Order: sequence, then C-alpha cells, then structure tokens
Amino acid sequence: MKIISKFKDFYDYKVAKYGVDEKLVYTRKTYYDYYKILHINILTDKNERVSIEDFSNNLKENIKYFKHNNHNKVLIIGEKIVHLFFTENKVYTHFDIKNPKDIGGEKIYRYWAYYTDTKEIIFNDGKKFEFFIIFNDIWNDLFSYDRKRFLSYMEISKDDILFNEPMILIEYVGKADRKTARFDNSIHKITYNPNLSQMGIYFDEDFIWQSLVEFLSNKRSEKEISPEVSNENKILSKGFDLKTSFRPNMKKKKHKGDIWR
Repeated sequence: MKIISKFKDFYDYKVAKYGVDEKLVYTRKTYYDYYKILHINILTDKNERVSIEDFSNNLKENIKYFKHNNHNKVLIIGEKIVHLFFTENKVYTHFDIKNPKDIGGEKIYRYWAYYTDTKEIIFNDGKKFEFFIIFNDIWNDLFSYDRKRFLSYMEISKDDILFNEPMILIEYVGKADRKTARFDNSIHKITYNPNLSQMGIYFDEDFIWQSLVEFLSNKRSEKEISPEVSNENKILSKGFDLKTSFRPNMKKKKHKGDIWR
C-alpha cells in the first residue's frame, strides 16, 4: 500500500514490513460532515447527510449536546469495525476489555445495553470505568457488525461515499432541538480518514494496515470487473448516434441507397 497524506500516523512505519504497492493507494485526506438519524419513520422526513455549512447555520445553536466524559465511538477501518471507549486520560478499544464474555452472558455484550444507559467495563490494565452507551442498537451483536451492516443500520445508501472511504470515525453529537426538527433526531459527526494518533488512539498497527490493504484490494478488483464506462459508450448503449443525436437541427448524411421521406 502507498499512503498519500499531509500527516504522519502511528501505523505508517509498517510500510517497512509490507512494502509499497503503487497500485494500492490510500489517499488519506481528512474532512468532515454530519448525519441526521430520524427516530420515527414517517413519510415527511428521512435520515440525511448534513453539510458543515448547514450544521453551522441551522443546527449548531439548536442541539442538546452529548456531554458525558466516558463514552464510545465507532471506527470503521476497511470493512471492519473497532469500538472505541474514551475516558479522560486514555482511549481504549474493545480489544482491551479484560473479560468480554462476562458482559451480557454467553454472547459478548448480548443484553445489557437494553436495560441501562451505562455499563461498567474492566480493561486489561486493571482499570474500571462506567461508560454511557451510544449506538444502543448495535450493542446486541457488538462484534458481528462490519461496515456494510453498520451503515445499513444507519440507513445509508450503498452509493454513499461512506462505503468507499477507507477509514471513518462516527461519533454521537447530540439531539436536534424541537425548534428545528418535528421529531427526535440524533446528530452524528463523521470524520473521514482521521489522524488517529492526534486523538490518542493507538492499537494493533498490523490490524490497521492489513484491513486497509484488504479494503483497497477489493475496491480495485471491483473496478477491474466493472470498469468505468465512457460517456461515448453510454450514449451508444442507449441507441443514440454520437454525431447527430445531441446536435440541434442536424440531419444525417445521405448515403447511397437511403430512402428519404
């Protein structure tokens, strides 16, 4: 994999182990937007993307912000999901949980999210924290979710850029005030290709590198199987003529044997 980026991150050094593949390019450009999730299915409203401009002009001053110190976020790397647990001094991942099977019985995290807003979690370093739970719906099957399943849960179109950016951080911002929304709306901030070390996020570098390579390889294969169709071929496939179909008042050139009416 070849990384094109204006910043360095903690897993970049793995290029020495895996090498540079000029055909697998990760353009690590960081940018942001927001996503609104409607909690009541009605015909007059829907889940939708919110631009930074729209957020600043219409939502920023009308949100009940989420202000809990200990909380979780979702990091999508390739097709995989890593659950992040933010505390005042450190960021943990679900890989750091000491006894995950002790939470919720036989299935990891099976039931507890449905019965309480918070949960006490013990990590491998022996520290214990109580976390406020967000993304309650996915806690039921925490480790079974991948990119496609999670984004489908958010009712995001398969054509959306969220299915194509190699790395995405999704975090809960708060709820829109009823002044700007008829029904309850959850607002989430989406960071594309974040600088992990800048946020204090550190974990298995090999996992990150391999997940990105797998994702980029699959995207490359998809393009090879279904190459992009040129505009000319799109026109011809619809039965149009390149020379005359889109030119006003142009008649086709008469050929010998043609019958004019």
